[in-house]
Amino acid sequence: MIILLSGQIKNIGDFLITERARRLFDYFFEDEILILDRTKILDDKLDIINKARFVVLCGGPAYAPNIYKGIYPLVDDLKKIKVPIVPFGLGWCGRPANDPLAFRFDNDSQIFLEEAHKSIQNSSCRCNVTEKVLNHNGFKNVIMTGCPVWYDLESINKPFKKIDEVKNIVFTTAADPKLISQTVKIIRVLNKQFPKANITMTYHRGIMPDKHTTIRATMGYLAMALGAKLVNSKIKIKDVAYDLRKLDFYDDCDFHIGYRVHAHLYFLSKRLPSILINEDGRGKGMVETMNLPVFNIEDKELVSKLDSQITAYKNTNFEAFNAVGEYIDNHFSIMKKFLKSLPN
Repeated sequence: MIILLSGQIKNIGDFLITERARRLFDYFFEDEILILDRTKILDDKLDIINKARFVVLCGGPAYAPNIYKGIYPLVDDLKKIKVPIVPFGLGWCGRPANDPLAFRFDNDSQIFLEEAHKSIQNSSCRCNVTEKVLNHNGFKNVIMTGCPVWYDLESINKPFKKIDEVKNIVFTTAADPKLISQTVKIIRVLNKQFPKANITMTYHRGIMPDKHTTIRATMGYLAMALGAKLVNSKIKIKDVAYDLRKLDFYDDCDFHIGYRVHAHLYFLSKRLPSILINEDGRGKGMVETMNLPVFNIEDKELVSKLDSQITAYKNTNFEAFNAVGEYIDNHFSIMKKFLKSLPN
């Protein structure tokens, strides 16, 4: 048995990470896959955990100062976990944003990761920046496999889809509810560039308030939707939180642009073009790793740069993305090597 500790609660990106990780382990191992909630203390699961081959810390920007006890509470006494713990496709949390090498783990987390890395040949991380952060903090047995969302098994070694005409676009909204004006400006660009296309605006973290979304955030998200509707009344608004099946329509779209890292990776994995707008260092680390153009929210020329980039892509039928497919395929061999190195 293999245990995946997953953070899938509301943000659909976490569901996607978990599902792609599960498929990878299911493809390469014959073991049963059991998914447990990473946010819970696991003392009552120790009997199951200690019968497993290993425990997987599954995806996301988990390399925060308090990865142990904060991101992964696990158990108070780590000696109670008798099986290896495998960090898999984890990313740096993005802070400090402009100085990743200043990042440090707290004492408990440093000790936890040192013990985890002693029990495995290598850990896996999702981008080059994360690898540098880990190396700088003393962890050398790290392989940059990429995020598990890079790998749609049915699309490996397939070319990017030829886009002669963009008919259906996904725009993913920012996590920061204050980015209303910027959102509306980007919608105007899309409306100008693709006047005949259907545009769907999606919210990976949901729209309406609940225990995971504040009323203040909801007000910002609704303002984004209203502003987009004023630009183009035909824009569709979709809340895609909580249920991975809500993303099925992405497969019928031609192009993604927006702020959600895992929408970006989903499209690329399906061999569809995508532009990511970086809210923080996490997104920047990902696009730099994949040799894609960098667009940051604080850039005063962001909207004009996006406009120019879209024009360039359109003029070449998005041919630049063929290199992204090759990059993912090449790293799939690295991912396979990593998975084969895991404890028996």
